[in-house]
Amino acid sequence: MLFVQENVSIVDHWLVNGTHYAKTSEEWVKRMDKEIVAIKEIMEVTYGKEEAVKWMVYWRTFFIAVAELFGYNNGEEWMVAHFLFKKK
Repeated sequence: MLFVQENVSIVDHWLVNGTHYAKTSEEWVKRMDKEIVAIKEIMEVTYGKEEAVKWMVYWRTFFIAVAELFGYNNGEEWMVAHFLFKKK
């Protein structure tokens, strides 16, 4: 985080194990599956009709990968970092 400290300083930081982020990603997969029609429409508007399904797969794969990685080893392998900044 040293590269962002030109205009701000880090006051404090916290590491949180990855289980919460893993659960969040699992819920996003469930929501995608539940709202597949609405999500396809959003993807069509965002990426184009011909690219929509591909991007749905990309996002679904991302959420599954995040859930697996951050949930691995009871969340102790991959962490989420939070930082408190102050302006210089």
